[in-house]
Amino acid sequence: MNELAEHATPMGRWLDRLEETPWAGVFSLGVVLMGLALGHSFLVLQRYLTDVPSTLDTIVSMTFGGIGIALVWMGLGKAENQATLMGYIGGKLIWIGIFEWTWEYFAHWLQVQPVTDDGVAILSPGLLLIQVSSLLVIVMLIFLGANKDTRCRMFMWFHRNFRLRPGQMTAGYKRQFSRVTAMETVFITWFIYLCAITINDPRLIGYDTIAAKVITAGFVVWGLYLIPKLLKQRGLGSALRYGIPTANILWLPTEALSRWGIYPEIWVKPLEYDVTMSVVLILFALAGWAVAQSRGVGMGQESRA
Repeated sequence: MNELAEHATPMGRWLDRLEETPWAGVFSLGVVLMGLALGHSFLVLQRYLTDVPSTLDTIVSMTFGGIGIALVWMGLGKAENQATLMGYIGGKLIWIGIFEWTWEYFAHWLQVQPVTDDGVAILSPGLLLIQVSSLLVIVMLIFLGANKDTRCRMFMWFHRNFRLRPGQMTAGYKRQFSRVTAMETVFITWFIYLCAITINDPRLIGYDTIAAKVITAGFVVWGLYLIPKLLKQRGLGSALRYGIPTANILWLPTEALSRWGIYPEIWVKPLEYDVTMSVVLILFALAGWAVAQSRGVGMGQESRA
């Protein structure tokens, strides 16, 4: 009764409204875009404050990664909305703390040289190691797509259109939303990195070529195609999970336009744009609080009935 009374307040009604279309989609797209910007800023600040390689940088990275793993693990027993949020933040921290550290440090130890174009470094040694993992990602995605209980819309599209159904779904199967969201966050980030590296690599396409512009335009179209589908999502958990690929796909042209001089890439200059990025951080924290306080679609319906 106390919970129902709490959600009869203006704040409670506002939180319930966020579960509805199109607000859940709009809110989730904003959350993931802010998370992408903040992830870049945190990594830039870490590299600015610590040397690579260094013990301090390793401690900071492993701390981020450890917190990310802990969030995903703790989210296993949470409700859908909270588990999805913990999985998303946990996945971001795992990427920043563990994946980024691995690429950067092994590139340093192996003495990998950057790819340059007219004397300008285009791809860092760390990015080149990510590029090495291209086929690994494809094989891992095939294995994940063979899961008969997957609810990933991309995998389900392949199952449906190419008659690749791996079997009947398990009756009563319950997803672990934090684990699923963390995996989605890591693999989508990985995929977008590989796409961006391929486009920018002067040995393959080159960021200033017509082909690069056409591919970037294709990502814009892809993202715009997904937005109406995102806006139809009902419930913050579902919308957040759909917002992760949508925002990441739109993020590639967002970065490309900044590299082409359309606007400054403020997320990689947090010290120069400290006020702007501080506002983004505060808004992201407030959005996280809203998701933590939400009750889900079913409970929202109950409070209004």
